[in-house]
Amino acid sequence: MLKEKLLHFIKKMKQMFLSGTEMIKKAFNSWPKAFIGGFAFLILAYYPLGGKISENIDKTADYDFSSLSAEQSQTVELAAFLINREVNENMWTANLPFFFPAYSLDNMPNFQTGIIQSLAKVVKALSLQVQCADDTKEEKNIKSAAALLKYPANVWLFHPDNKLKMAPSSSAQYKKARKKLKDFNIALKEEKCFWVRGKESLYKINEAVIKGLSKAVSDIEDEVREGSNRWTDTKADDVFYLNQGRVYGYMLVLKKLGRDYKQVLMSEELYQDWTVATRALQNAAEMMPEIVVNGKIDDSLKPNHLMNLGYYIIKAENILTKINIKLSGESENAN
Repeated sequence: MLKEKLLHFIKKMKQMFLSGTEMIKKAFNSWPKAFIGGFAFLILAYYPLGGKISENIDKTADYDFSSLSAEQSQTVELAAFLINREVNENMWTANLPFFFPAYSLDNMPNFQTGIIQSLAKVVKALSLQVQCADDTKEEKNIKSAAALLKYPANVWLFHPDNKLKMAPSSSAQYKKARKKLKDFNIALKEEKCFWVRGKESLYKINEAVIKGLSKAVSDIEDEVREGSNRWTDTKADDVFYLNQGRVYGYMLVLKKLGRDYKQVLMSEELYQDWTVATRALQNAAEMMPEIVVNGKIDDSLKPNHLMNLGYYIIKAENILTKINIKLSGESENAN
């Protein structure tokens, strides 16, 4: 798919260059001048057109992993699938150097980064709930995957803190994480590893999701407080898409956790609440403003898309918190 996109981009650029050259030739009436004008035209169009062709903010709402065995985890499979989708099938844009046309993008890189950040938190929480044979590579796989997913998203060739020091690329590290997740899910199938899908383990993983959503709300609140009073807030779209990527990742995670822990949720009469929380995050993920605006809270003319996004996140966070209170056996009215 990535190869097809690149070929399509090259074809488009070639057509644009040739048509632009013909137009400029008529204007300048000589091939040398036309070539120089066409080259300038190509450079000016390179980033806008290349970025438009490269951009793919994928918000597919669900994926079917019904072919997995009962022992395997839909949540682990989802994490591996999303990494493959963003790194291999799409293009990992958060670390691209300036000579790539997608370097001009900022919404897609932020959205992709948010997805990985959500997966990192969930995989780490899940890694603490599984058990394997003593000192086996299977348990190291899931723990190593969690560590690799915390790797910075913007590393291409050099270390972010020292540009003279070589470092593995972000996409390379995420590919390693994907392989370790796939291997771990095979270990579950072969019963070399297992986790008890009970209330306690669901509580811990859900707690990680709640903390992730709380962080998203905090980031949104900070940007609304600092940026809504400006005439234009150039950071609003970065904050919006980073946190929408997080929300999208958590939304899919909740769907797959709902399958992994369906018996627990059904027995505790929590499945409907879980579904409502998931739907709230899906509503947040489906928001598609043409331009992200961080308007004043009391402004009747300018919207505030960050606050709209935050509303759905808070709604889901509150429901998931109530679910964890019930899973822990505490009273909602306990002080």
